[in-house]
Amino acid sequence: MTQDTESILRKSLNEVDRIMKRQIVCFGVLFCAMVGLIVWLGYMCENPATDMRRMILLAVIVLLFGMVYVAMAHAMVQSKTTLKILKAIELLSRR
Repeated sequence: MTQDTESILRKSLNEVDRIMKRQIVCFGVLFCAMVGLIVWLGYMCENPATDMRRMILLAVIVLLFGMVYVAMAHAMVQSKTTLKILKAIELLSRR
């Protein structure tokens, strides 16, 4: 394998690693936000003085964060797959 190809592959692996680290942090923050929003929604549902519009708005926000959370999980799976493919290419090129 040439030096240029090897350096390009190394840069790609490093970039995927950086992206995965950012995604893990973002995934943790989103998880904490989802738990907080679900607890808040439960509290608002138990409170008899809660306005119906406010409760619906909160439920929509919880759903929005849930969709973003699922999208982040999908992106993490894609990043891990890309990393495995790049590492396999690197291993095959060293033979």
